[in-house]
Amino acid sequence: MNLRSIDLLSFSLALATMTLTAACGPRATTVEAKAPAPAASATHLKPVTGIQDIMASMIDPAADHLWESVATVANEKGVEEKRPKTDEDWKAVRSQAVILAEAANLLMVEGRPVAKEGAILEDHGVPGNLTAAESEQAIAADRAAFIGFAEALREVGVTMLTAADRKDTQALFDAGYPLDEVCEACHLKFWYPGAKALEAQQRALRANQ
Repeated sequence: MNLRSIDLLSFSLALATMTLTAACGPRATTVEAKAPAPAASATHLKPVTGIQDIMASMIDPAADHLWESVATVANEKGVEEKRPKTDEDWKAVRSQAVILAEAANLLMVEGRPVAKEGAILEDHGVPGNLTAAESEQAIAADRAAFIGFAEALREVGVTMLTAADRKDTQALFDAGYPLDEVCEACHLKFWYPGAKALEAQQRALRANQ
């Protein structure tokens, strides 16, 4: 083998080594790692109406429907036991339970006023009742309690929704009691806190007559 052949062989071996090293090494990539999607935020929520509107338009009608779905009604025709019987009856109950549960979530949206600007609360001026501004101040002073009431209302709605899905008349009836309790407790704290004191005062006056 002559010198020229040795040089060519050495060059071929070196080239093969470089190629193998490149093949075994880490490969560069032009695909960039995808950035994780930003976490969902509640900041895009913008209250349009007040708490009073949600109560009047959603919660009150839904609660009334659910209470009246299972009831004993006495009239001149006798005693009627009201119960959901058909699929359509249960579908209506379910719809109102959905409204009740989701309306409770709407109550908790940050920045929602008690009443829209310029509006007054129902029964405004009744002794023992707060004005819209006073109610808003009371909620701001103890927002944790307000959130607690709203969460309890939502849970009652979920219970009633489950009862509707199972067509469980007794469970629907039983949920009516905590529904009444949470509504009254919230109203006594944030709407008419003076009602009980006024009622006690009137009872005392009657007793002394």
